[in-house]
Amino acid sequence: MSRMSTLMILCMAISVSSAVQAEASGNVQCSLATTPLQFGYYVPFQRAPAESTGTITVNCTTSGFETERWSGVITLTVSRPSSDRQLKQGNVPVSYQIYLDPARTLMWGDETGNANVLPVSGMVGPTTPYRQTITMYGRMPALQRSAHAGHYGDTVTAVLDY
Repeated sequence: MSRMSTLMILCMAISVSSAVQAEASGNVQCSLATTPLQFGYYVPFQRAPAESTGTITVNCTTSGFETERWSGVITLTVSRPSSDRQLKQGNVPVSYQIYLDPARTLMWGDETGNANVLPVSGMVGPTTPYRQTITMYGRMPALQRSAHAGHYGDTVTAVLDY
């Protein structure tokens, strides 16, 4: 089964999150919730890259009477290859990237956009729900001079398959 949550990637200071819940085979039910990357107001001639963090939270419960193991993957679905992520203001793009590590060296995705998956798994019991929060690290490179100052946005959908 799949659970989806829209992840807003924003270049403005607003907070958006959503969650969708569905039931998997067996007794395990999981939901997915997101908080956005928020880069703030973009200034093209600022010398430092804009950086932000956002989260994806997985919550699972069971209606069974025993502890169960579950596993799945979180996929970021995008219309462009991961190496070409863009925030937009109208038709004007600025580049950005999503990383899995604080040093921003491990890009979430690859050149083809096919490696946008992150494995998740754990144990869930009748009195011990499963909860995992994954931090995403965003970076918008500095000195994108073809852009203008302002607010930019993008939407990425996070899907949990388990």
